[in-house]
Amino acid sequence: MSTISVTAETSKEYSRESVSREDRPQDNVPADVTETVILKRPFGMRIHKVSLKITFVEPGGNAMGIVGVGDEIVAINKKQTKDIETLNKILKKPSQEAQVTLRRNNYSRSKHKCTTVETLLVEKGRGLKVMRAVELYTVDLVIGISPDVDLNDILGLAVKYDAKERVKVMKVNPGSLASIHLRPGDIIREVNGQPIASKSMLTFWMLNGLLSNRQVRLLIERGAGDDAQVEMPSDVQEIAQKQIALWRGKKIPLPKKSALRHANDTTTRNIIISPEAVEVFIASDHDVTALRHVRKGAE
Repeated sequence: MSTISVTAETSKEYSRESVSREDRPQDNVPADVTETVILKRPFGMRIHKVSLKITFVEPGGNAMGIVGVGDEIVAINKKQTKDIETLNKILKKPSQEAQVTLRRNNYSRSKHKCTTVETLLVEKGRGLKVMRAVELYTVDLVIGISPDVDLNDILGLAVKYDAKERVKVMKVNPGSLASIHLRPGDIIREVNGQPIASKSMLTFWMLNGLLSNRQVRLLIERGAGDDAQVEMPSDVQEIAQKQIALWRGKKIPLPKKSALRHANDTTTRNIIISPEAVEVFIASDHDVTALRHVRKGAE
């Protein structure tokens, strides 16, 4: 996907305030989190027969956005599910919804660090400095890796390079772990305190953290006041901006009032249609045999 740079810059200068270094994920992050949710039936998800873990969540289903891939079912309607037979026995009872207790296999939490300033030095004429407010966040991702679930389905994150060769979030899948605190346009600066400058570095340090202690801490940069939006190609953005400017500059004419005065008719008229046919003679319809020739010039 192509990107567009707001300012055509030949040289730039990036500066930001010093930030307290909390690079590594905190050690007090709980390994297991249990939560009870109410799901309407049918659930719209697949359950592993042995581990009772969720292996697939149907897009648009009742479990979408509530249950994550890798979560383990502990109990249903306050009854423990030790195996798949017990789970099926409980689900055979007819009901419109159920209380499902899950042991969360993956979750996300975020913390705002500070607000800083990005400075761009643009060499155009005498030079121009552009300053932009930037928010810095830390996002902790806790993911349990198991052979029966796909890591990509859990994370649901797609990245790309922007015009400044930074790793930018391009897309987050709805209902995924990344969609909780990440959004398109975010810049991933660090992973577990390691600066990120490429997609391969991002993949390496994320896998390194997940395999060692199933935790990853991301340092996220986001423009202050930016709205969440999906990026479009530059030509589409230019056409949209021209159309918006045209609509804003166009004056909508007010409807013109009629100069005629409509008087209300106070008399009431009764219209009656006669069932009998009436023959009307048309004067212009003459009989050809009854016509006579008139000499030219004669009156």
